[in-house]
Amino acid sequence: MNRKIEKIANRSIQKKNISYDEACYLMEISGNEIYDLFYWANRIRYGSFKNVISSCSIISAKQGSCSEDCKFCSQSTHYGTDISSFPLIEKEEISEAVESARKFKVNSIGVVTSGYSLAEDKDFNRICDYVHELSKEDGIPIHTSIGTVTNEMAEKLVSSGVKMINHNLETSEKYFPNVCTTHSYKERVETIKNAKKVGMGVCSGGIFGVGEGVEDRLDLAFALKALDVDAIPLNFLNPIENTPLSFEKPLDPMEILKIIAVFRFIFPDKEIKIAGGREANLRDLQSWMFYAGANSTMIGNYLTTKGRSAHEDLQMVKDLGLTHENNNHERN
Repeated sequence: MNRKIEKIANRSIQKKNISYDEACYLMEISGNEIYDLFYWANRIRYGSFKNVISSCSIISAKQGSCSEDCKFCSQSTHYGTDISSFPLIEKEEISEAVESARKFKVNSIGVVTSGYSLAEDKDFNRICDYVHELSKEDGIPIHTSIGTVTNEMAEKLVSSGVKMINHNLETSEKYFPNVCTTHSYKERVETIKNAKKVGMGVCSGGIFGVGEGVEDRLDLAFALKALDVDAIPLNFLNPIENTPLSFEKPLDPMEILKIIAVFRFIFPDKEIKIAGGREANLRDLQSWMFYAGANSTMIGNYLTTKGRSAHEDLQMVKDLGLTHENNNHERN
């Protein structure tokens, strides 16, 4: 057993911050010692969450025709992808998605729209109205991911019943221009601050396998730590044909698990959610994401790519001897 990993892990278990240098050391672990890293990441997860796994799902409520040039995204108008585009869907379609989410006992459902922002857009008021009505009707927390959010928008979202928004930083501030050039990293940080200012929770993480280095992964983690986000979704590139990153080499599954583990060391008591790209990248090692420290996952389909069936994911959790937490926070 690597005693240095154990020493760092025990500080994390005690909810004490680990240093950047310590996190860098953990990122460089290789060979058989990587299993020591997973062992302690799992111990840290258990210390905060026991054997309870949470889940969420999303619905693409407005798709395509996006002005931004995020290099991994099929919805950008800058690239010739073949995804379908559509305007904001009706409340009834969102209601159906909420009902499906309730059937699978997810903790929340995210309403996601494409584009830089819904500011000064009539769709923003429609989203607020939908959430206000459906939150009361179905009892499942409805979160939003609607791009840049101003102070005024954040206040309206809160008054409509939105408890949390998703707005990923994606990568480090230094590497961000390699991922997107049509808006800035600072704008993303500002949206997070606007949400926190009015008391909303923030789900913010990043995407890996986009050409970033180890330092970028750690810079992202510590930036999220400084912003005190509530949940950290970790996404892994699923290359889309005709996007600039379509030929990027996929990350090795063990490298992905190491990223998850180190994030758990840095965030001992935060929700770490494994989301986009897990099926394609982790393959037969999907169940290991929990052993590596994750305590949450997204189930069902993503925005423009298919996930595997919710039944398979719930069975995976059961087979591991873990407990799936349902949407009203009771234990199954």
